[in-house]
Amino acid sequence: MEVIEKHSSNNEFTWIDITKPTLEGLKEVSTRFNLNHHNLNDSLEPDHLPKFEEGDDFSFIILRKVLLNSPKAYSIQSLSTKIAIFFNDKVVLTIHRLPAPELNSIGEQFVESGRINSVHFLILKIISRVQLSYNEFSAGLNKQIEDFETKLFLKSSSKISIETLYVLKRKAGISKKLLLLTEEVITSLLHRHKKSNEMQDIRDNHKKLLLFYDQLNEDAQNLLSTYMSYNGQKTNEVMKVLTLFSAYFLPLTFIVGVYGMNFKYMPELSWEYGYPITIGVMILVFIFIYLWFKKRKWL
Repeated sequence: MEVIEKHSSNNEFTWIDITKPTLEGLKEVSTRFNLNHHNLNDSLEPDHLPKFEEGDDFSFIILRKVLLNSPKAYSIQSLSTKIAIFFNDKVVLTIHRLPAPELNSIGEQFVESGRINSVHFLILKIISRVQLSYNEFSAGLNKQIEDFETKLFLKSSSKISIETLYVLKRKAGISKKLLLLTEEVITSLLHRHKKSNEMQDIRDNHKKLLLFYDQLNEDAQNLLSTYMSYNGQKTNEVMKVLTLFSAYFLPLTFIVGVYGMNFKYMPELSWEYGYPITIGVMILVFIFIYLWFKKRKWL
């Protein structure tokens, strides 16, 4: 377990950042700050969803930051990572399983430099950086969707697999779900700090993200439906060609089959012009079928 402790320049609060938490290490932290053991257990669950709980000694927040490099994202845990936050007026504890460079940059740029002197603004800054991960992730999803659309409509669909489109749709759907749950956290904080301009900015940005991910989710679903329709159309075209070949050669095969029986008393077998006449009949049948298909606009 890695623990980094920082103090604000005015000594108004202490920030303790914990990476790769262990049960034994968190027990020590819990004893030191008298943390709620239910919330502590939630902070250890890797797939816990975003939430906000207000307690007597510490309020508790769970946020989920999306991971930009997650090619096979079928679940919330594989697509995102959790950041648990305990805070009151004097102490902030952040607990996360994976390294969080954005938290380190907050400490260097805002806490150590004295630009943040209250717990409230530190919490808002963390939420803002988590939102930024959704912004960057949405840009990547949008580019993937545009690339797949280009390949699909320029007849390069062989380079697209149904599994890839499914993963894309799952990413958009899971991200939207996480944003909807994070909205409850932002609303709860907004009720506590209604006059904060930064809080209003976070809320406005969150609304934009929800609208954008709604569109991404719809685009991913439409792309998947278009891909399925396109593949179905290709299958129909193949079946059409096979059906046309069958229609042409079925009567010809019948004629060949009749004259291939080699019965002794088949009068046509002794005709001098039997062979060319049979070939001529087959050509006429072929032409008749072609004209019939043309008239019915099947060709």
